Amino acid sequence: MQQISEQRHQLAEGPFWCAQQQALYWVDIPACQVWCWHQASNQTQHWTLPKKVSAVFTTQSERLLVTLADGVAYLDKQSGELEYLCELDADIPGNRSNDAKCDPDGTLWVGTMDDAEQKASGRLWKVTSEGKKTLMLEGIGISNTLAWDLSRGRFYFGDSMTRKVHAFPYPEFYDIRSQKPFFEVKEGIGADGSCIDQQACLWNANWDGSRIVRYSPEGEVLQTIELPFKRPTSCVFGGVDGNTLFITSASVASSEEELVHQPLAGHVVAIDLKAEYGIDVAGEPSQPFAGA
Repeated sequence: MQQISEQRHQLAEGPFWCAQQQALYWVDIPACQVWCWHQASNQTQHWTLPKKVSAVFTTQSERLLVTLADGVAYLDKQSGELEYLCELDADIPGNRSNDAKCDPDGTLWVGTMDDAEQKASGRLWKVTSEGKKTLMLEGIGISNTLAWDLSRGRFYFGDSMTRKVHAFPYPEFYDIRSQKPFFEVKEGIGADGSCIDQQACLWNANWDGSRIVRYSPEGEVLQTIELPFKRPTSCVFGGVDGNTLFITSASVASSEEELVHQPLAGHVVAIDLKAEYGIDVAGEPSQPFAGA
């Protein structure tokens, strides 16, 4: 296991692998920061924004796309300036963006949540490169896990407050939350962020579970990766051959004593799955946003 991040984050999230740059992007939500690690040089850089930021994407230009507390915006990497594409949940001031991913067409799907984690006031939005937003779901506690399996016509989306991840139909999307979930984690665990591999298996970060779990397309547990920290937040495939698993984590709500025993809590780490676990599988690079 390799430590990627230079410093301990409060809530590292949204790992995004850019194959073109051979670089990993992620955010620290409460610190309002976007980070980037370049594999070739092993160097990091970061940008501090005026608002909480939950996810980051490359685009068709040099700009980045970020999901902020109150909307979606382009970030100029040189100047640090923001240009809003659209606002989100302006009618629910307590909400903020959370997990987000771009679908295979490069359209952004972004989930929101009550920042206080008290109400199920979250929503799921779809945002095009022109800034057109479409409300897909509402009544969500904590939006998490967005992944697509086109071969099975599936879109995976979860609510950490209910501990369930569902396999929604895609592209003919409709609400199936009343049906049996694809999987459900036990009480005290949160189904946080996920990624999908080239065998169509879903890898999920178990918040408060100290592990990453790999699920088959049938929802069966295939492998469990035990981690030296309690709160993994998300994961993504990357690296030269696409078989490195990058994992983000959190240090929030942990005591000083707990953190002494979890030196990697709040860090971003990389695992060579084949070398360390004998799992010979790769994943697809993250999907950039279709806009420029």
